[in-house]
Amino acid sequence: MRKLLKLFILFIFIHNNLYAQEYERYKTLLDSTFRSSHLGFDKDIRVTVPFDWQANAVQSFPLIIIFDSQNQRSHQYIINTIDYLTSNEQMPASVVISVSSDEANRYKETLHLASNEKGAALANEQFIFDELIPMAEKHFHAENFRMLIGHSRYGYFTTAMFSSRIHDLNAVISLSPFFTQKNVDLTDSIATLSEVQLKAHKYYRFGIGNDYPADYASMQQTLQSLNHPMVHAKGVFFKSADHNVTPGLTIAPALYEIFETWSLIQADYFSNEQKDLSIMNELAEKITQHYGAPLAFSLGILNGKGWYFFGEEEYEKAIQAWEIMLKSYPNFTEAYLYIMEAQNALKQNTESSKAKFLAGLKTTAIYSSEEKAELMKELDNLQSKLPKQEN
Repeated sequence: MRKLLKLFILFIFIHNNLYAQEYERYKTLLDSTFRSSHLGFDKDIRVTVPFDWQANAVQSFPLIIIFDSQNQRSHQYIINTIDYLTSNEQMPASVVISVSSDEANRYKETLHLASNEKGAALANEQFIFDELIPMAEKHFHAENFRMLIGHSRYGYFTTAMFSSRIHDLNAVISLSPFFTQKNVDLTDSIATLSEVQLKAHKYYRFGIGNDYPADYASMQQTLQSLNHPMVHAKGVFFKSADHNVTPGLTIAPALYEIFETWSLIQADYFSNEQKDLSIMNELAEKITQHYGAPLAFSLGILNGKGWYFFGEEEYEKAIQAWEIMLKSYPNFTEAYLYIMEAQNALKQNTESSKAKFLAGLKTTAIYSSEEKAELMKELDNLQSKLPKQEN
C-alpha cells in the first residue's frame, strides 16, 4: 500500500508539473474569472504575456485567443509551441488569452441559432469582440492584430468567425474542425470571401485527422476556387491522426506560415549585408501594410544587430542599433550598458547613458531583485574600466 501511495504521489507531482511549466519567453500574468454580460455566465481566462511585458510600458503586442483551455494537454502544447517559435525569433512575442469552457455551456456557445434555438454563437461572438478584446487592449497592451485558435467545436466556431469577422481578425487556426451543422455550411461562407475587399492580408489554417475526412475534402474544394490575393487559406489532412492529436500536428506549421512574411522582413534587417539602419522604418511599414497592424521585430534580432556591429568594431552603428531596440523594448534596461561599452570604445562620455540606465532600472519590471543587483555589478565593473569623465 505504501509503495502504491508513493507511486500515486509521484504521478500527481509529475502530472501537475506537466501543466505548470515555466516558459522561456513568457510568463503567466493572471488566472481569473470574467463575467460575460452577453453570455450571461462566467468564463475562466488565463492571460500569458511576454517576459518583458509590464503594465506601465508603452509597447503593445499581437493578441492570440486560445479556446478550450480546459483541455490541458492540447492547450499546454499550443502555449509551448508559441514560446518555442517566439524564442527562436520565428514569430512576434504576443499576448495570449486562454478561454475555458465547461461542458454545460460549450455546445450552445458554439451553436448558431440557425441550427438550434438555444444556440449562443452570436452571444459568444459579442463576448469576444465587445468584451474580451477591448479588455485585452485596455489592460494588457494588445495590438489590433488578432488571432483565434480553436479545436473541434471551437474549430467550427473560429472558422465561422473568419468568414463573418474577417475585417476584425488577422488570422484563424482551426484544429480538428467540422464545417457543417443543421442549416449551416461554412464552406459556403468561406466561398464568399472571394468578393470581399480587404486592406490587409488574412490567414486561415486548419488541420483535420481521421474524424472529418469528408469535411476536409469539401473545404479543400472550396479553397481551390477561392481566388483572393489577400486571403491565404490552407488545410492539411492527417488521415490516420486521432481527433486529439491533430492540434499538435497542426499548430507549429500554421503559426510559422502566418508569421513567415514578418520573419522574412525582419531577416532583411538582421542580415550582415544590411548596413543601413535607417531602413528600419521602411521595413516596419512593410509589415504594417501586409498584416494591417504593426508587429515589432523580435528582441533577439534587434539586440543581435547591435552586437554584430560591436563585434565588427562599428561602434556608432552598434549604438544606433541598440537605440532602435530601446524604442520597441524600452524596459530592456541593460541595453544602456551595451551602449556605454560602445561609447567607451569611441572614447565618448557615458554619463548620459549611465543616467538612463539607473532611471530605467528603477522602473523596469522585467528583472528580479537579484538580476538588478547583478546589473549594478556590471555597471561598477564597466565604470572601473572607464577613464574619469567630466559631466
